[in-house]
Amino acid sequence: MTDSPVSKAMAVLRTLAEKENIGVSAIAVATALNASTVHRLLRQMTDDNMVAYDPHLRTYSIGTAALRFATQVLASGSPIGRVRPIIVALANELAETCAFTIYEPQTFSKIVTIVEHGPQPLGYAFEIGSKDGIHAGASGTPIAAFLPDEEIERMLQRPLEQLTEFTITDPDTLRRKFRQIRKNGYAMSRGERVPGAGVGVGAPVFNRYGRVIGSVVVTIPAFRWKKDRLPHVEKLVRQAAERASLVGDPSPSRGTPS
Repeated sequence: MTDSPVSKAMAVLRTLAEKENIGVSAIAVATALNASTVHRLLRQMTDDNMVAYDPHLRTYSIGTAALRFATQVLASGSPIGRVRPIIVALANELAETCAFTIYEPQTFSKIVTIVEHGPQPLGYAFEIGSKDGIHAGASGTPIAAFLPDEEIERMLQRPLEQLTEFTITDPDTLRRKFRQIRKNGYAMSRGERVPGAGVGVGAPVFNRYGRVIGSVVVTIPAFRWKKDRLPHVEKLVRQAAERASLVGDPSPSRGTPS
């Protein structure tokens, strides 16, 4: 962590978002900050209602101002809010769990921001806010494949986590996989991120400048998956990703990096 007060404050807020109603000592341990720094930040953020303090329990939690901020980000008029109906429609049409992820370039990761469950009683459960690498899975590899070549190479120079026995970490194998994803326009995976998670099909989402910014993905349990479903599933997923790319901009210019 840097010495920036903003970075420290964000670390405190992230901790409270994950573990509400905790005390100064627990926050200090979770953030690797000293207790006096944590106490000072909490006092400042409590004054701004970003953090709420319970004087009886002597614990802290997310405040009303932070909740309002999160609500505005997820509201129907926000970018994420405008994508949500697309993911809802896809989940209903495929009757499976669908999600929308956003790319974080600094860490070559993607973050799950929208999850919609189909009517099936059993399905894969994405966790909103979860974050992991884009080198694996049908939610990550569509992003990686459509990055500029130099950015792909920077990612491949980093240690790639072996999430399951099916996770590909060999750079040459991943390069071939990415080329195939570019050619097909979608990615397919089976158990690359979570053991026994079934089959995932994902497609990239672009901004108006042709830069990949995320992905749309559907996951289908192995016992419900049949190969003859792929043409229908990948078509709907790609269409949903295209609609997500168009949200808020009637004429974005999308493209595949050279």
